[in-house]
Amino acid sequence: MMVQFYRERDSLLHRLDPRVKIIGTALGIAAIMLYNDPVVLIPLFFVFLLIGAFLGKISIREQMTLLKPLLPIVIITIAVWPLIYKPRLMGVLFGVSFSIRLLTFAVLTFLLLATTSQGDLILGFVKLGMPHEYGLTISISLRYIPTLYRLAGTIMDAQKSRGWEVEKGNFITRARKMTAVLIPLLVSSLKTAHELSIALESRGFGASPRRTFIREIEMTKGDYVALALTIGLFLLALYARYGLGLGHISIYPR
Repeated sequence: MMVQFYRERDSLLHRLDPRVKIIGTALGIAAIMLYNDPVVLIPLFFVFLLIGAFLGKISIREQMTLLKPLLPIVIITIAVWPLIYKPRLMGVLFGVSFSIRLLTFAVLTFLLLATTSQGDLILGFVKLGMPHEYGLTISISLRYIPTLYRLAGTIMDAQKSRGWEVEKGNFITRARKMTAVLIPLLVSSLKTAHELSIALESRGFGASPRRTFIREIEMTKGDYVALALTIGLFLLALYARYGLGLGHISIYPR
């Protein structure tokens, strides 16, 4: 099942310039990397959940649903650290710490994707200096994933109508049966890629080094205030970590 991250809402985060959200997400991830003490990381995790709920109108239940695929990694991380670090209680502590880090990274990324449409996200990266060729490549890739998913479903339905039974047999047998889907899917993908390249050439893509946009984005006063606040909070996090020595536990004490 394909997951659609973007949520159409009327919220403060949705209205922010995508460049502000991209920079804010990067600074948030960098700030989380500064700490490894669960006493600091756990409250920060819930703070970001609340930010998504109140400023982005993405409910906590929706955010937790998006985090479900990461639960096996979290469980493995918590289970493995006590085995490789002694004393074991400290190993559990670090396992929880790194798990919370991972979940917080995911929350920040999900909030960016949930409050920024695909077009705005790519446009924001391009405006920040990413070559527009890369932006177009990423945009096409993201748009093509749901298309491939639907195409694979159509091919599987067509093959099942012809008596194809992938559920029967052992793993190797089922893997061989999947060629009935993979080969048509590959052929269709190559055909679509060829047609796309022809369409780009017919529109003169790459003929001029200067890029024009059908829609421009401009920073407002609110965007500058949000950006300044984000940078200020990051500097505060740096001061708390290195100036006050908060939120860090030495993994390899001297």
